[in-house]
Amino acid sequence: MKHPMGTFALQLMAAALLLGTVTACQPNEKRLTVVDPKTHQNGQQQPAQTGGKPAEAKRQLTVVDAQPQSPGREVRVVRTHAIEDSSIQSWISEDEVKVEKTRLVKPGTATEEPQYAYEVSIVNLVTGQTREPAGEEGQQMDGYMLVKEFPSPDGRYRFIQKWKNKYTADNFVENHQTGEILHIPGENYLELGGWLNEETYILAAGSMEGRGEIRQISAADGKVTLLTLDDPDIDVFIHFGVSHGRIYYTDNHNVLKVFDPGQSKPVSLIRDVWEFQISPDSRYIAVSTVTQSGVFQGCELLIYDSAGSLQGTLIGKGDVISYVTWSPDSAKLAFDVYSENKPGMNGVYIFDTSSGQVSPLAPYYASIDPPPHAIYPLSWSPSGQRLGITVDDPKSLLVTQVIDFK
Repeated sequence: MKHPMGTFALQLMAAALLLGTVTACQPNEKRLTVVDPKTHQNGQQQPAQTGGKPAEAKRQLTVVDAQPQSPGREVRVVRTHAIEDSSIQSWISEDEVKVEKTRLVKPGTATEEPQYAYEVSIVNLVTGQTREPAGEEGQQMDGYMLVKEFPSPDGRYRFIQKWKNKYTADNFVENHQTGEILHIPGENYLELGGWLNEETYILAAGSMEGRGEIRQISAADGKVTLLTLDDPDIDVFIHFGVSHGRIYYTDNHNVLKVFDPGQSKPVSLIRDVWEFQISPDSRYIAVSTVTQSGVFQGCELLIYDSAGSLQGTLIGKGDVISYVTWSPDSAKLAFDVYSENKPGMNGVYIFDTSSGQVSPLAPYYASIDPPPHAIYPLSWSPSGQRLGITVDDPKSLLVTQVIDFK
């Protein structure tokens, strides 16, 4: 589970590790674009090899002067909603979000971590009114610190994690139609998993020793089956994803691998992977790769298909790329870029898969340059027409800006 201040600290640590000579070359008066993957299929990914060697495919950042575009190619913003002291837990509907308000109870010291209090409420973005969760929207905290929900693709089930503290959680599966809740046995230390299909959830449970179990959970009856993975190159799961019957993860050497349940031997797809996110329709994998030249030099964001073939060219570049998040319809990709050099890309950007355009969102959620960076995962509304961005705020502990797109 990610704590807001801890997440920000990890981001700064990553920036320090990756601080180098990479320059993103993205002046304010220019726009970053990518080649249409339908007409440019160059640079296919070769089979990955252990050791994180650079891929053979050329990666090119294309910057063009800003010129008038045809209607519909630009990301258009209607308005922005500010929710102070809060981060988004989930979307109740297109207009309502469940937020967690964070309040500092006791400042940290040299020997003790700061203490926070948390309060859950529902905010209506249209009226601005706040109400308490009720009925199926409410969560019975029962002494738990935080509750996370992961609905199945068809909405019939929800996998629920109730965190007892920052390190351990209890797991449940709820039948949305009947209201029946099944407790899933076993210790859980990680927030890593996903729906294999409409009735099966895959959980990388983690462990205090080693990588822990991979559990295949039946939503219908709560039955747990342990999956076998024969890979000596993975000690702890850091990045783990599930989509349409396949399980993806990165190993100790930053190689993205995939395997099917029942087949213990994985297949290597892509090297030098810092982070990856699979699109909801399973057509694409957004991959943040680490550029290496003796030492870390920076990150690049590219799009691959599900077989590991490079699609188009580079869409993002900086010292650190984080919170890569697909919209529910797979039409847009949001991500945050940190660059030490001011001319580089900084802040949150949107990549449109149909037009190939990359648009900066910083002007809509920040008034300073360089803009503040996301400290929580970016959060899309059910339709993909709204995006929540949570950043540090000098007036309050944090603030979430919800951007409405046209």
